[in-house]
Amino acid sequence: MDFGILSLLPPFVAILLCFLTKRVLLSLFIGIFIGSLIIVSGNPFSAVEYSLDAIIGSMADEWNSRLLLFNLFMGSGVAFIWRLGGSKALSNWASKKIKTKRQAGLGAWFLGFIIFFNDGVNAAIVGNVFRDIFTAKKISREKLSYIVDSTAAPISTFLISDWIAFQIGMIHTGISAAGIEGVSAFTGYLQSIPLNIYAILAVVMVGIIIITKKDYGPMYNAEKRTELTGKVMRDGAIPLMDVAKELGTENELKPMLRTVFLPILTLTIVTLLGFAITGKDGTNIIEVLEKADPAKALLWGAFSMMIVGVIIALSYRIMNIKEVMETILDGMKLMLLACAILVLAWSLGAITKDMFLADYLIKIIGDSIEYKFLPVIIFILGAIISFATGTSWGTMTILTPIAIPLAYKLTGDPTTSIIIAGVVFSGAIFGDHCSPISDTTVLSSIFSGSDHMDHVNTQIPYALTAALITSLLYLLWGFYNFSYYVLYILGFSLLLFLIFIFNLIYSKKTISKNIY
Repeated sequence: MDFGILSLLPPFVAILLCFLTKRVLLSLFIGIFIGSLIIVSGNPFSAVEYSLDAIIGSMADEWNSRLLLFNLFMGSGVAFIWRLGGSKALSNWASKKIKTKRQAGLGAWFLGFIIFFNDGVNAAIVGNVFRDIFTAKKISREKLSYIVDSTAAPISTFLISDWIAFQIGMIHTGISAAGIEGVSAFTGYLQSIPLNIYAILAVVMVGIIIITKKDYGPMYNAEKRTELTGKVMRDGAIPLMDVAKELGTENELKPMLRTVFLPILTLTIVTLLGFAITGKDGTNIIEVLEKADPAKALLWGAFSMMIVGVIIALSYRIMNIKEVMETILDGMKLMLLACAILVLAWSLGAITKDMFLADYLIKIIGDSIEYKFLPVIIFILGAIISFATGTSWGTMTILTPIAIPLAYKLTGDPTTSIIIAGVVFSGAIFGDHCSPISDTTVLSSIFSGSDHMDHVNTQIPYALTAALITSLLYLLWGFYNFSYYVLYILGFSLLLFLIFIFNLIYSKKTISKNIY
C-alpha cells in the first residue's frame, strides 16, 4: 500500500513533540500510534495492537536485544566504577593533570579519536571518563555530550571499525545494483572518503569550538550558566543517567585509578577480541570486520567490564556479596529510561519502514535531475531519512544501493558513481546528529549524564553550521568539479569564519537580553 505523504506524519509528530514537550517517551509512543492508526485504516484498537507488536518486534530483534543487554551491563559497570571510588580517584588525578577547560575539552576530543572501533563504546568510554572531570572544571553536560556525539560516529566512519565494514558492504550492494564491473567495494570506499564532507567538518568543528571557546546558540547559554552558577545542567533537567543521585555515596577509603581503567581497558580489549573471534572467517582485517558481529562483541565487552568490577570489589574487600549484587541491579536501573527510549525509537523506525517512508522520499527525486545537483540532493535526502528514522545505518542501507546506480545512470562513469556513497554517509551522519530518536544521540546523552533534549537542542546549531557548508561544497563540486584540496581549504575557512561570526552575534544578543 502506498501511504504517500502520510508516511512523513509519524516521525514528524514524534520529533516535533520531543522538542515541544521534552517528553521523549510520550512523543515517541504517540508517533508510533499515529503511524499504526494510518496503517490499520483508523481503527484505534487495531492501532494499539499494531503499536505493541512493533515494540515487541523491536525488542525481539537479535541485534537490538544484544544492544539492550549491552546498555544494562554497561550501567552495572558504571555503577561499580562509581561505588568503588573510581570517579573520585579520577577527579583527584584530573585536578593535578588537567588545569584548564581547554585541556579537559581537548582530552575528551582526543580520547574520541583513540576509541574509534565503535561509536557506542566511544560514547560510553569518553562520557564515563570525562563526566566528573567536566563537572570539576565547570563545563556543561551539554558540551560533553556534544563532544562525544559529534566525534563518535564521524571517527568510526573513517578508522578501522564496524562502520567501515558496513559501509563497504553497502557500496558492494550499490555496485552490484548498478552493474559496475572491475571496481572493488574497498577501493570504492577509499575513494568515497573525501566526499564524506560533513563527518570531517563535524570532527574539526569540535576541535575549533574547544580551542577558541566561541560557542553560540543554546550552547552559549549552557556554558555561561555553568561558568556563573556552577550548574552543569539547567534547573529541571532530567539526565538519562544520574550516577550520583541513583547510586549514592562513592567509596572514599580506597579511591584507586585502577577501578576506572581496568574495567574500561577490559571493555576495550574484550570488544576488539570479540570482533576478531566473530569475524574469524575473514582472511584480512577488512574481511574480519565485515564478517564480525559487532552487537555480540559489544555485549561480551560490557559483560566483562561488569565482571572486572565484581572482582575488584571482592578482592580488595570494598564490598561484600550483598553489596555487589545490589550494585549490579542498581547499575541496570540507571539504564532503564535509556533502554525504553531506544526500544521506542527502533519501533518508530519499524513503523516508518512499514509505511515505505524512504520509498516515498526517493520517489520525489525522480530520475530527471542533472548530476551537478545530485550530491546536494542525496545529502539532504539522506539527512531527512536519518532524522526521521533515527538511524544512520538504516539510511545507508536504504540510500546507497539507490544513489550509486542513479549516479551511474546519469554519468556512465564508475568512479564518479561509486564515490557518491560518501555523500550518502555524510547525510546519514548529519541527520543522526540532529535526531532526538537516534540511538547514537541517546547513548551520548546517557554516558554524558545529560538531559537528552538539552543535548539535542544545543548540538543542532553546530550540526546545521557544518551541514550548510557541506551543502555549499557539494554544489561547487557538482557544478565546477573543484579539487578536494580547494573544497576543504574553503570549507575549513568558512567554518572558522561562521563560528566567530555566530559567536559575536549571539554574545551581543545574550548580553543585551541577559538570558542565561
